[in-house]
Amino acid sequence: MTVRCTPLLLLVPLLVSACGGSSGKAAGTNAVAQFVKAGNQVCIRSDRRIYRLGRLSTNPVGWAKTAVAARLGVAEMRALKPPADRAATFRLMLRYASALAAQIQIVHDQLASKNYDGAASAQLAANKLLDHVHAQAKLAGLTFCQQGLTDWPA
Repeated sequence: MTVRCTPLLLLVPLLVSACGGSSGKAAGTNAVAQFVKAGNQVCIRSDRRIYRLGRLSTNPVGWAKTAVAARLGVAEMRALKPPADRAATFRLMLRYASALAAQIQIVHDQLASKNYDGAASAQLAANKLLDHVHAQAKLAGLTFCQQGLTDWPA
């Protein structure tokens, strides 16, 4: 069971910050643009962290590192604040991202206990969560955070 990791967490960190307290259409447009820019930067940093980890396999060590990177991505997302009109989408995306990070940890735990069927099931569940993160990223306008795990077969 060989698995490749690319932007596994790239979508975990899909969030962004915005200027608060301003009113008017121009200020709202600026806040959304800042939100999208900051969120995409979180995704880019997360993607790079994951990519540097290299190829995943049945060795749980790589999955442990991936789980740490996932939690870091979620923490970065939690530090950001979306504009009010994107807050609900942001919260839902964070929930899915947190669940994804937890599922990656479960893949590790199952591999560490040599439960390969359990690891495969956890990996499938992680892929489904990733789809949900992507859907919320699209709704939030976070373009870089919608990339798939094209070489992460589940």
